[in-house]
Formats: sequence, C-alpha cells, structure tokens
Amino acid sequence: MARPLEIQLASAPASARVVDAAETAARVAAEERGRVLGQAAGEARALAGAVQRLDEAVAEFQSAREIADRAVATDAVSLAVSIAREILRVEIGAGRYDLERIVRESLQASGAGRAECVVHLHPRDLERLNGIAFRSATRLEGDPDVAQGDVHVSTARGTIVRDVDAALAAVTERLREDLG
Repeated sequence: MARPLEIQLASAPASARVVDAAETAARVAAEERGRVLGQAAGEARALAGAVQRLDEAVAEFQSAREIADRAVATDAVSLAVSIAREILRVEIGAGRYDLERIVRESLQASGAGRAECVVHLHPRDLERLNGIAFRSATRLEGDPDVAQGDVHVSTARGTIVRDVDAALAAVTERLREDLG
C-alpha cells in the first residue's frame, strides 16, 4: 500500500478537497493547453506587429532608394555636362573644331539666303577663317565679346546665336526634365 502524502501547512486550511489523479491530469492538461494557446496568440500578435514594422521599413527603404536614384541620376547629368564642358573648352582652346562648318550651318539656319549678313566671331576664330570664301554678301567681323567657338549671325531678320555654353545649358535642362 502506498504511503499517504504528508503536506505541512503554515496554518489550518479553510477547506480541503481530495481529487483523484485523473482530475489533476485534466487540469494540468487544460492549463498546458491554455499556456500553449496564450503563447501562440502572443507570438501571432508579435509577428503581426513585426510584419507591420517590416512593411513600414520596406516602404521607407523604397522611398529612400527612389530619392537616392534621382540624386544619383541628377549628379550623373551634372558630372557628364561638366566633363563635356571641360572637353569643349580644351578642344576649342586648341582649335580642334570645325569652325567653317559651324559658320556655314549658322548662315543656313539664319534663313538669310543670299542677303547681306554679318558673322561675329572671336578674333582668334576670325583669323582661322582668313582666306575661306563665303557668300559675297557675308561679312566676317571679329568681336572680343563673342566667346571662342561661338558664332553670331546678324541679318535683316534678326540674329542667330550659336553659343556653346547656352547649348550645354539647354542639354542639361533637357536631361534634367527627362529625369522627371
């Protein structure tokens, strides 16, 4: 026969009840189910919160990436135009550009036809065109206010300006517009 279980209490109990092992096991199992269900519910809430925070972090990252992509593209345009500007300055300074073609295209764009016109050039550019024949009504003049490589054609209808810096500024603006 099993020895009775002795429990020492600090004070007399208000009531006591004897339960069998099956009832105790059922209660323990119910408590365990409650603990497991409570833990699962807590984990689900924590996971839902984590998923929400992860979604928010992804949205923030996407926004930051879009801003960074635009900044990189804008910086790339600025760098490319700066490089082009420097190359053009070096090439123009070295006289490695087809000035005659630029003057002829400017004359054609002016729409003057055979009418009288004046082509304003930097004095160094004027020297480069010395001896090259243009239309009889075309007069070439040196103008220190015209940058080297630029061409200004004055006609009765107005003035056509082929300006390297203005062209680069227009290209820059167009590229920035294309970036949105």
